[in-house]
Amino acid sequence: MADVEPNEKEKAEKLAAAKKRFEQLKKQKGKGQKAGGSKNKDEPSETKEDTEQEQNASQQPPQPTEDKAEASGEEQTHGQPETPAKQQRDRQPSLSLQSKMRSSSFRRTSVSQGPLSPNGTKSPELPLLSPDSDSVNSIYRKQAARLDELEKENRRLAKDAQEAEKRRRHTEEELEELREASAEVAELKSRAQKAEAQIEELNKLKQENISLQRQNSQLQSQSSKRHVSSPSQANASSSPLSSLQAQLDSKSSTIESMEMEISNLRAQLNKSSSSSITHSEQVSALEDKLERAERAAGAAQRELSDAKKSLDRASEKAVKEGSERTSAETKIRSLVREAEEAKKSAEESMKRVDTLEKKLAALTTLHKDADARRQTGERERERLEKEAADLRRRLAGLENENLRLREERERARKREASGVDDEGMDELEDEERRRLETKIRGLEGEVYDLRRGVWREKRRELGIAETEDGMTSPGSKFDEIDLSGGSPGYRRGSMASGGRGTSFSNVLSSGFNAFTGAGGGGGAKDELFDVDDDFDEDAFRSAQEEEARKRVERVKEIKRGLKDWEGWRMDIVDVRVGGGGAGDIFDV
Repeated sequence: MADVEPNEKEKAEKLAAAKKRFEQLKKQKGKGQKAGGSKNKDEPSETKEDTEQEQNASQQPPQPTEDKAEASGEEQTHGQPETPAKQQRDRQPSLSLQSKMRSSSFRRTSVSQGPLSPNGTKSPELPLLSPDSDSVNSIYRKQAARLDELEKENRRLAKDAQEAEKRRRHTEEELEELREASAEVAELKSRAQKAEAQIEELNKLKQENISLQRQNSQLQSQSSKRHVSSPSQANASSSPLSSLQAQLDSKSSTIESMEMEISNLRAQLNKSSSSSITHSEQVSALEDKLERAERAAGAAQRELSDAKKSLDRASEKAVKEGSERTSAETKIRSLVREAEEAKKSAEESMKRVDTLEKKLAALTTLHKDADARRQTGERERERLEKEAADLRRRLAGLENENLRLREERERARKREASGVDDEGMDELEDEERRRLETKIRGLEGEVYDLRRGVWREKRRELGIAETEDGMTSPGSKFDEIDLSGGSPGYRRGSMASGGRGTSFSNVLSSGFNAFTGAGGGGGAKDELFDVDDDFDEDAFRSAQEEEARKRVERVKEIKRGLKDWEGWRMDIVDVRVGGGGAGDIFDV
């Protein structure tokens, strides 16, 4: 009982395919009839029925009916006694009666759909269906077998139609050849007429030749009689005789050539007459074939239309009976199975929905993480670009400082040439120069590292190292000296930081740090870089931005304050040269 619905689907598909094939065959026949109608307007009356007759010449209409009768007879012998087979041999009903009998049998049988015999006898009735019996499957199997037989017959009819189309084309080619042969016969007839005219001319020439021969004999007799009388007359008459002889020879040669041509024309006429006779016989035979093909085509078309009608009725009846045969229990079972399958599919769909939601959430988080990483990368790139620009500015300031120190060294050399002994000053200047050169090299290396994208890791390592150094030796760092007029606490811190704070190098380094902003940021770095905590990139970036902004403001203030010191000169106090570590640093 579980095979009922698939069998119904297969049966419906097969019926639809059979209907499509019938429609295609009908379209092909309609096209052939249209082509035959268009040719009827241009061709003579002999080729008027050519297309439709040859198209269906090879379909052989008695054969499909016989095949149907044999198939139905074989199926009937399995279910009935021998009396229906004898009745089948006694009489054969027409196609219309067969279709009516089939339709009536389809109406009578409400349970089974078995094959019908052509003599109108019913197939044996099947017992009533029970929910657990397999009779429905056997009925559908029989219906499927019947549909397969009908499809095979449709294929055979299509093949027959193709063969008929090929034969029709072959007969059209033969008719074209016959038309060409009839044109050749007309040419041969015209040549025969010309030959008859030439024969008449030949007869005229023969008569003229005979008359000329008579005249020649008369002239020869006259010349022989007059030859004795006068030799002068013989000389005079010899010239017309020679001219007559030449004319006679030329006419005899033309007569011979015309006789040869007449013999050739007669041979051609005999050949053309024999070929025209054979062509006329072929034309008559082809006309007979065309008549037979037309009759066969009409019968095959009628049989095909009857078969199509019967197949349509059978398909409609099969669909109706198949829908009515489904019992309530089978419907309930199928509905229960469908409900269970629907529940299972719903559960599976819910599981799929959950998995898809999880995947969607994971994808959204991944998308957000990727977006955040991209934004941080962009911010880091902008920060690195700003730092690179700041380092370039610092490098330019260092170069200016280097130039200034070179100028001071030149001035010191001039003072040495003038007799001033400033060896301590030279040592301080050399030391400061070396320190500035190392600082410039370090800054150039930082710029190069920034260009390579390694500045962040280096900055992180430097921050960790500074925090460790600050924890171990907090007094090893130098304090920044505020030259812009701040509180004196910075100066006191720098004085108390150690013995090195009193040297001239500390003075120059503090001034350089005031311009560049280096140093003095140990406390901020100690706060940002903690050994125990993780590295916070956002805090580091904000601190760097704040430091860069303060540095820029400080440089601007120093540059604005330098305008007030234009025209002034700085002299180092002599007391500081010895390194005493007391007193003022310089005088203005």
